[in-house]
Amino acid sequence: MIPIVAMDELFFELMQVATGKLDCLSRGPEPEEWQQLYELSKQQQVAGLCYQGVERLFEFGLRAPQDVSIDWMADAEEEGAYGEGQRGRMRIQDVYRLYLQRRLNMRVLVDYADTLRRNNGKNETLKGGGPMSLIGQRRFGRGVMWMLQHTLLLESEHMPFTPLESEGRFLLSDVMQKASRWQRLRHVLLTYPLGIADLRA
Repeated sequence: MIPIVAMDELFFELMQVATGKLDCLSRGPEPEEWQQLYELSKQQQVAGLCYQGVERLFEFGLRAPQDVSIDWMADAEEEGAYGEGQRGRMRIQDVYRLYLQRRLNMRVLVDYADTLRRNNGKNETLKGGGPMSLIGQRRFGRGVMWMLQHTLLLESEHMPFTPLESEGRFLLSDVMQKASRWQRLRHVLLTYPLGIADLRA
């Protein structure tokens, strides 16, 4: 199993601060770590959201270096004010398709978590592709629930599927670009063998 590194965990905490789920980080980042957090926020397309977390940390005396903060603020402004559910109504099939297309990132997961919170996890059903495809989608859905629980502290009452840690850990390592191309390909072929058919559905 691919481990989730400490810097990623700090990044998840920053998103939790930004969304009001956490008051402060578990520790103050070193100057070079602020730069890494900033780079991660850009990579995952959540610079605007994470900068809200940076601003909230000011009151705890945690401040990013000035040069990092200025660049971060500029990217946040360029990204636009971050609002809930900017992608509109999202379903697990959309998240699944984006994963197969290698387009799944934290921005998508944040928007999907917002959708689940607004709907209390209702109206989520799996469809298409036959029984084997549904098995893969259900495992994927359970993995996504674990990811949302671990990274964004999504409450269990908003989850349409029971979290599955083993699947979620791999998916998260892939989203955070820690899994190799071979590890990803092997996982997709073994876990979602009918993924190509799902892309056509």
